[in-house]
Amino acid sequence: MTRKTANRLVLCLGAALAMLSAPAGAHEMFLKPTRFDPVPGSTAVIALFNGTIDKSENPITRDRMNRVLVMANATTTTPDAGQWRDDKVTSYLDLPVAGPGTYIVGVSTKARIIELSADNFEEYLRHDGIEDTLKARVAEHTPRTAVRERYSKHVKTILQVGDAQTDDYARPLGLPAEILLAANPATVKAGDTLAFQALLKGAPMADQLVYASYEGFEGEIAGGGAGRAVRLRTDTDGRAAFKVTRPGRWFITLINMQKASGEATYESNWSTLTFEIR
Repeated sequence: MTRKTANRLVLCLGAALAMLSAPAGAHEMFLKPTRFDPVPGSTAVIALFNGTIDKSENPITRDRMNRVLVMANATTTTPDAGQWRDDKVTSYLDLPVAGPGTYIVGVSTKARIIELSADNFEEYLRHDGIEDTLKARVAEHTPRTAVRERYSKHVKTILQVGDAQTDDYARPLGLPAEILLAANPATVKAGDTLAFQALLKGAPMADQLVYASYEGFEGEIAGGGAGRAVRLRTDTDGRAAFKVTRPGRWFITLINMQKASGEATYESNWSTLTFEIR
């Protein structure tokens, strides 16, 4: 074996070991319409990103989807599986929008279990800003055994079709975790304060850590790995509010993690809501 070949093998082995020892990257999920204001009678194209708000890393197969719901004019429907298509990294829903109104689209995934070492699990908590679980593990001197997390993701987006603004934005879809705005984003302007409520299985998420941000944000909150413009805590009714600092595509995101029993150590419900401020 030549020295050049040996060096190449050492580099490859080192890269492989680094990948094996690195914490598993948690993926948030977002619904991203091509347009948040599709024209009545058109087909809205809604991308389902699994990764970050800026980059999807893999499509979501139909068998992973537990529920796909569309609400418009107080009526809820379920799109056909044939309305979905994929490319190498993203899934897309082709959604015909008929009459005007405020539309809500939601996707909820089936629960899965992932197993991580204690170190990798805590690095993931640190990276994704799941502060409460991390602090509890440190305070309790949790044993350094492997962690099994049961997780599922529940995402929504708000479309404004035509000029008729309806109150569907405030209606829950009944997802295990979801975020409800207190105002139609079509009426919100930069400088306004936007309130919302976080629900877990229909009940308020009290003292829940929530982040809000917008596409293109480049800063980072101290202590949180993922860059977010706003860090919030809900009150006892699961409510919080933040100032909308600029127009654009905004999102609210949270990860509710609790201790579990049975085959999982923890159970997490992830929720995101995307909308546009004009």
